[in-house]
Amino acid sequence: MAKESKKAAAKNAPRPNVPFPDKFTAQTIVKYISEKNDLPKAVANRIIEDVFDVINAGVLNGARVPVGKFGKMFIKVKPATKERIGRNPLTGQEITIAAKKATKVPKFTFSKSYKQVALTANVKDKSSPEGN
Repeated sequence: MAKESKKAAAKNAPRPNVPFPDKFTAQTIVKYISEKNDLPKAVANRIIEDVFDVINAGVLNGARVPVGKFGKMFIKVKPATKERIGRNPLTGQEITIAAKKATKVPKFTFSKSYKQVALTANVKDKSSPEGN
């Protein structure tokens, strides 16, 4: 019973109110996780690395691995293509396009809920001088 009450108390303990970082880099994310969960930075870094290692192992084993509320990561096989005739769009000259072997490509599919949230995102316009 004592262990259960300690776990319940730890679960219900208030977490520090830590603001999100201004820039999202690997170091600032580790710092945020360590402060939010009252952990040393080395432990937070190991936990984050372990999460990515598990995701990587699952994907490389052919599984569709869920990545939180964001979506799923997987490997897709791009089928082989045959040799074919194409045209140079500038000159109109016929050219032979070489065949390609089947390849494996990493893919990520976003969840419907995340796509809905993304519609409300604040996005900086990189083409405008103020966006840089």
